[in-house]
Amino acid sequence: MAVLKQASDQLDRIKKNVSTSYMYFKDNVTRYHEFRKYVFKESINQQQRAMLQQLQRPIIEFNILEAYVSRLLGEFSKHEPSIEVSPAEGVPVDEKVLELVEGHIRHIMYESNKNSFSYEIYKDLLSGGFSVAKVWTDYASPMSFNQQIYLGRVFDPTICGFDPMARASHKGDGSYSFELYPMLEEDFHKEYPDVQISGLGFARDLEGFNWSYKDVQNQKIVILADYYEKKKKKVKIWKLANGRVITDKRYEQLAAYWIEQQFIEQMPVKVGEPRWTELETVCRYKLVESTILEYEETDYTYLPHVFIDGNSILLTQGTSNCTYQMTRPYIYHAKGAQDLKNFAGMCTANYMENMIQHKFIIMKEAIPQEKDYLEALNDVQRANTIVVNAFSENNPDKQIPTPIREVVNNPLPPEVTAAFQMSDPTTQTILGSYASNVGKNDNDLSGKAVIESSSVGNAAAMPYVVGYLQGLTQIGNIIVDLMPKYIVGSRRIPVVDMHGEKNYRDVNKEGQPYLDYEERAIHCQIEAGVNFQVQKNAALQSIVQLMQASEQFAAFMNSEQGLKILVDNLTIYSADQLKEAVPQWIQQQQQAQQQQAQMAQQQMQNDPAFIRAQAEMMKVQQQKEQDQVENQLEIAKISIDKQLADAKLIESEAKVSQAQIDSAVRLEESQTSIEVHSLEAATKLAEIQSRHHEQAMNEHHAMLATHKLKHEISQASKEKTE
Repeated sequence: MAVLKQASDQLDRIKKNVSTSYMYFKDNVTRYHEFRKYVFKESINQQQRAMLQQLQRPIIEFNILEAYVSRLLGEFSKHEPSIEVSPAEGVPVDEKVLELVEGHIRHIMYESNKNSFSYEIYKDLLSGGFSVAKVWTDYASPMSFNQQIYLGRVFDPTICGFDPMARASHKGDGSYSFELYPMLEEDFHKEYPDVQISGLGFARDLEGFNWSYKDVQNQKIVILADYYEKKKKKVKIWKLANGRVITDKRYEQLAAYWIEQQFIEQMPVKVGEPRWTELETVCRYKLVESTILEYEETDYTYLPHVFIDGNSILLTQGTSNCTYQMTRPYIYHAKGAQDLKNFAGMCTANYMENMIQHKFIIMKEAIPQEKDYLEALNDVQRANTIVVNAFSENNPDKQIPTPIREVVNNPLPPEVTAAFQMSDPTTQTILGSYASNVGKNDNDLSGKAVIESSSVGNAAAMPYVVGYLQGLTQIGNIIVDLMPKYIVGSRRIPVVDMHGEKNYRDVNKEGQPYLDYEERAIHCQIEAGVNFQVQKNAALQSIVQLMQASEQFAAFMNSEQGLKILVDNLTIYSADQLKEAVPQWIQQQQQAQQQQAQMAQQQMQNDPAFIRAQAEMMKVQQQKEQDQVENQLEIAKISIDKQLADAKLIESEAKVSQAQIDSAVRLEESQTSIEVHSLEAATKLAEIQSRHHEQAMNEHHAMLATHKLKHEISQASKEKTE
């Protein structure tokens, strides 16, 4: 409530902005309604109608302008804009993210065109001079938590307003935009029962801007305003190591998410010092004359209303340098030619209405009295002979001078007919519409001339296409800005590729693109795309020419594979059904061929000649098989003989080898025996020598012991003697 009370302090300023914008654009609004009515309803205004009634002239009109508008609308309906999404300079954005964003923008525009968004916008430009589109978000359904982005044309472009200081074609650079909603007083009380509007004046004067009024049925109407205004706020931004620039608040949100999801190693590092900058946000007010009903700060960066300009021009007022914008419908300068057509046509009709219906002028005395002669004069539609009196019946001597002559009408002045006929080429010259005649020279009603006519279209109407594309580019940038703010969490969103195929893509999942780019990180550019239908026509013409030039190519195109390609390039009525029916037809043809082959085979099997031929074939086959068996037996016999010869050879070689082995063994045994005997002899000789040595040693020791004993006895004898 405090926020709403604070917003209520801005009521007078907002009401002044709404009134200023309305009055600034009032002339364009009046012109919008006048020319829409002039083209689609009646080309004679109330003042002209009253004057014609007073002059007793026929009130008829010859509308030639709607056909030009309808023709341009028909050509425009075949075109598809080319959408290109690219990152801002120096901002790293994944290619998959760009492809996903581009496909989702196509889907949003595809859904809006189901309600004739592009068609109605272009109709506004041609017949009124301008239009207004709106981008908004809402839940997918009453029971859904997922929000979606929507695009549509506002109900009435003339009750929308923009900042008069806006200079861009789409007016997105202005400070505010709004849309007004008329509501019955009783409906307002039902929706806002606590809001008092008893102080509203409900004036009938509609010359200026009024927040309430009474309509022609004396019903009280309350004006509600849905007002959007830009506000600037200072934020701190950081540059990350991966090249992205992010706000401090956004970094904290992502850091909390990464920590929650255990993606700590993926957290980008801040580089350098932060800086402060100003970012724009959009606030929304909903108000009536006496109070502000609602207030909120949105997530929008851009104003949701987009002005779509036709072919406006900036003019100055008086001698001052004050400029104003003048919007002009496509048929603005052709109004005089249409009035000339109507005037010349009404003159022609007035002449025809006032033509003298009498056929003859007859002197009274020349009228015959006979009934048959009178009938011929009265019934001029029946072929008959007209008889009149040449002399007076009362005085047969009196001749009647010129008894009868025809009534001659004064011809219609040729200037009227010339003016009526001249208005058509004059209108064509004023509008610059010549493409409808292309391809008609020399009876060339098909081929390249018509294709070029359809693809180029009307060059004089290109400024209106350019204005439409400029507005569409602004719409694309608004959608790009809203996607990461409203498509959050794990989602599956629809996309449309450049070929018009619709599918669904997962986002914000592991392994899938994440819509986490920052504001103004991605730019959208929408240009005039190729006329897909004309492109198909050109491809079809090329295929036909190649089929005529090459027999092999013609044979390929008449095959099953070529037929699919040929059907893909058709733009005829029910081409989609034909495209679906071709594969089924091909499958049926293949089944029919198989059935025909089976039937032919069965018929051949029942044919006596075929049976005899088959028997002869079987006989030949059996003889061939028997010859093969005999050949195999002969080959096996030769193989066995060869194996026996090889075995005998191996056996003889084995015997020779065994004899050599036995001889070697015997030789080895004899050598072994000799060595054994030698070893035994050597052993015995060694034993004998050992025994002799041992005996000699024993004798030597005994001799030494004897000498030692003798010495000791001798020594003892000496000591005893002494």
